[in-house]
Amino acid sequence: MGRKSRAKREREAEAEDLVDRTDASEGNAASGRRVAILWVIVLALPFLLLGGAELALRLGGYGHDREGLFVPSPAHPDFLQANPRVVTRFFTDPAQAPSVSIETAYFRRQKQAGTFRVFVQGESSAAGFPYGLGASLAGVLDQRLERAFPSREIEVISTAMAAVNSYALLDFADEIIAQQPDAVIVYVGHNEYLGILGVGSSMRLAATPGITRAFLAARDWRLFQVMSQVYARLRPTAAVAPGTAGESLMARVAGERSIALQSDLYRRGVEQFESNLERLLERYRRAGVPVLIGTLASNERDQSPLAVLAGVESDAAGAARTAYHAAQDADEAGNFAAAREGYAWARDLDPLRFRAPAEFNSIVARTAKAQGARVVDVQSAFVAASPNGLVGQSLLLEHVHPNLDGYFLLADAFFSTLVANGLPGAPEVDLTTAEARAGMPVSDIDRLLGDYKVLRIKSGWPFSDGRTTVTLPAPASEAERLAQELYHERISWPEAHDRLRRHYREQGDRAGYAHVTAILADAFPFTGSLQFETAAALIELGRPRDAVRYSARGTGLEPRNVNQWLVHAHGLLLAERERDGRAALQQALALEPGNPTARKVLDELGVE
Repeated sequence: MGRKSRAKREREAEAEDLVDRTDASEGNAASGRRVAILWVIVLALPFLLLGGAELALRLGGYGHDREGLFVPSPAHPDFLQANPRVVTRFFTDPAQAPSVSIETAYFRRQKQAGTFRVFVQGESSAAGFPYGLGASLAGVLDQRLERAFPSREIEVISTAMAAVNSYALLDFADEIIAQQPDAVIVYVGHNEYLGILGVGSSMRLAATPGITRAFLAARDWRLFQVMSQVYARLRPTAAVAPGTAGESLMARVAGERSIALQSDLYRRGVEQFESNLERLLERYRRAGVPVLIGTLASNERDQSPLAVLAGVESDAAGAARTAYHAAQDADEAGNFAAAREGYAWARDLDPLRFRAPAEFNSIVARTAKAQGARVVDVQSAFVAASPNGLVGQSLLLEHVHPNLDGYFLLADAFFSTLVANGLPGAPEVDLTTAEARAGMPVSDIDRLLGDYKVLRIKSGWPFSDGRTTVTLPAPASEAERLAQELYHERISWPEAHDRLRRHYREQGDRAGYAHVTAILADAFPFTGSLQFETAAALIELGRPRDAVRYSARGTGLEPRNVNQWLVHAHGLLLAERERDGRAALQQALALEPGNPTARKVLDELGVE
């Protein structure tokens, strides 16, 4: 009876075995969890250490944040402007950045309903160099659009800057999108090799576009800044040396002064341009922002290969010289088709790459088509406007910067494409080309200052193998005197123009006074007195439609100023907008019930 049956003993053994397996399984699971936790700790530890180091550096005040593209205007908190220090964002050490900036222009922090807002991106040839903002794509287009659409609020804002290339445009894109653009205009390519971060620049971060973009993405990290500083100390020759006295910016940025056509470095520049441009246009396409991008024009006929002028001794420079001389021979023989092809070939062979090669225009067309952007054929417009189709000094000052006729032609090409695509709509006023050209917001001071700057540029590398002192002629007019004061930095741009307009008024030059006052009013859109004076001057010249733009701005800035409403009413009535004119007069009476001018004009108008 005390002995267990065989079956019972087997059941007990199975139970004990099950317990043992369960214990083993639980032990294995616990061991597995411990191993997994250990791996998580091992994998997370470097990130925790790096994160802790980054936090410690930030708390300790080390390093700097990236400069924003736009900052509040010190003069008026309701307006933004381009950050004058934005170029430093492309340097791990801000002290190494060159002294370049975006021309200061103001636009409203909060986009107003109905506003047509356009941003311009590009290099110095989009920025209006050497004349300034008035000659730029943004300056000319802004006035052209405002005169064509007087009832619309127009804002054309430049982010173009000397010495940059497609890296800067791509880097700015998200901040531009945040400002709710209705369109973006792009004109870029001449600085691709030797501009900041370019493959041949002395101011590059890396040899390939991917690594350069990775560096730009990491630049805000304090650890990256520490490593960059350590690297600069270990390799001092890798840092960009400050410019020496009298050295041009072109000389500073040109790290590689002989990049032969189809060489490895040339192909890397092509890859850089195409990859950055593709990302830029894709970013705008995804944001639903229309883009107009221009093909590139440069001085081909009247610009010898820059490498030859700079004294570069290489086979590539010799080939460029030979091609240029052959093109000149064809030109002199009247074979203009061959000359045009030859000059373009000489430009492409020129190994000192301050002019975009023809291949870039193919990239512009191909990338724009793939990303749904609109191509503006600037190159064809310049060819059509040049004698015998040979683009040269009739439209350009030196290698890439247009003269005033060239800048108007550049802006006109984009204006025509904007209008053809219904941006911002059908023009309310049709200006003739001559009227639009005469109204370019460029003063005599701007024009003369530009001439002086070109003299300075051409006196140095690469246009000359030496450097001569620029001697300005004795001033023969008040505009020349003020331009020279500005050139020598003894006076500011606003002060020079204020003195010039007062001079015009004293001399009885009503057109000159109105022109310069309007330039100042557009430069400082938050100054009510300038809007009032511009409106009054334009009315006196018989241009009430143009005056209304400034008087409307004036009433918005100073809504309790009776005189602002009176000049606004005057312009509206002369522009045959009687109902709006009556409303402005009623507003003047609401502020000052006994105002005799408002009462008299309303009486003359009679009952509506």
